[in-house]
Amino acid sequence: MKLFESNSLDVDKPKYLQLAHLVRHAIQQGQYEPGDALPSVKSMSNDLSINRHTVMKALAELVAEGWIESIQRVGYKVVSHLPIESSVLLAAKDDQRMHADIPEFTYRFVRQGGDLPEYPAAEFEYNFAGGQPDMSLFPFAEFKSHMSDTLSRPALNQMGYGEVAGTKDLLQQVGRYLRKTRAITGRELVITNGSQEAMYIIAQLLLKNGDKVAVENLGYPPAMSAFKSAGANLVGIEQDSQGILPDDLEKKIAQGKIRLIYLTPLHQYPTTVTLSISRRMRIYQLACEHQIPIIEDDYDHEFHYRCQPLAPMASQDPQQLVIYISTLSKIMFPGARIGIMAISPALARAVESYRLLICHKSNVLMQAAVARWMRDGGFERHLRRISRHYQQRRDHAVDYLAQQGVFEFAVPDGGMAIWLKLQNTRLGAAELVTNARQHGMFIQHEGEYHLESSRNQDCHIRLGFAGMNEHKFSQGVDKIVSLMATK
Repeated sequence: MKLFESNSLDVDKPKYLQLAHLVRHAIQQGQYEPGDALPSVKSMSNDLSINRHTVMKALAELVAEGWIESIQRVGYKVVSHLPIESSVLLAAKDDQRMHADIPEFTYRFVRQGGDLPEYPAAEFEYNFAGGQPDMSLFPFAEFKSHMSDTLSRPALNQMGYGEVAGTKDLLQQVGRYLRKTRAITGRELVITNGSQEAMYIIAQLLLKNGDKVAVENLGYPPAMSAFKSAGANLVGIEQDSQGILPDDLEKKIAQGKIRLIYLTPLHQYPTTVTLSISRRMRIYQLACEHQIPIIEDDYDHEFHYRCQPLAPMASQDPQQLVIYISTLSKIMFPGARIGIMAISPALARAVESYRLLICHKSNVLMQAAVARWMRDGGFERHLRRISRHYQQRRDHAVDYLAQQGVFEFAVPDGGMAIWLKLQNTRLGAAELVTNARQHGMFIQHEGEYHLESSRNQDCHIRLGFAGMNEHKFSQGVDKIVSLMATK
């Protein structure tokens, strides 16, 4: 019986690839077992009515893939050990192994990341995530022209390796932007894949096992996770209604081994409080006195509504011990993955060197398009437009929440979220959030932000207002209030 016949071939496809598929399939199905000899080139040529050179080309393809081997003066035969592929033979062996109760291989994990969400926030009908921009407001059509221009006239010298800190054009545009809007000068810039990568790199460079990091007691979990991954122990600093307490920081520093201070001074995460100038100065003095670097996470500087935002601590840093981190995710969209570090030259060299271990460079096409967009003025036009939208949404959110009579809150000076204390409800914050997620609403509660669970009062939630228009925000709040009254 012929295994390979001419009617098995399709006239519209390359014959050598079809023959290679036929032979491969026959091996997978067990028609040819390891060690079996294949029909001769001449017989396959005659059976299929194709040129011998075509047969030889097909067999060479299978040799390259590892299915068969060529033996001088003998011909071709199936290899003794088949490639790792889902063939019937291998599947049968796997089935035998399972029935033999052979345990599955277990990896030894020496590091642990953060908890993965069961469902991403974006999949909820009402997404109240605190740092969520409204991506429907982004001018994709305008940005497309800059991306198209980048692809039409690519800078080929940037497409290879190198420029670990970022493309020259984007570094120039970001430097100009930071100088103009935040008074940050005299620093080296590094573009990262989002601000989280920047924090991870700093943690790996500056921390060793057993070091302590001073963080806000009620703070940003991804930053805490980055420090823990480097083996550091987190030391919570007390807060009040005006932010972190310098006196408590001084007390914790005196206890020893604090190697890093992490702050979100403009819009404290998650409470949105702005740290006063006097407290910033006191914290900086302590850092200088004890030679402790400060990470200043300025994640949404642009969105400040009551007045001009305070200049970053990095703008008045003669010792250059402030490690300034920011992001374009809130202005553009999180998927853009553009984080910004403004740091001392010595630290910049170390960061660039360490980045080579993670990735040789960030997305060149995205960086080039953003640089063109910034140079054209579109970036600042978009920023002015969404700032107006977000301020209007903040004002609407404040008014609407106040009308409900079940929330206590301070009006945030800026940012993209409101920190609410629940009133007149028998539901705790965690239970409310669980019920809300079952009804299509993504909310976060205070228990998700506490460094020490014993401090959790279970009565606060963080409600983002920037990611939805006023009508949808109101609908979502109505549903939350309804859930609060159900128990």
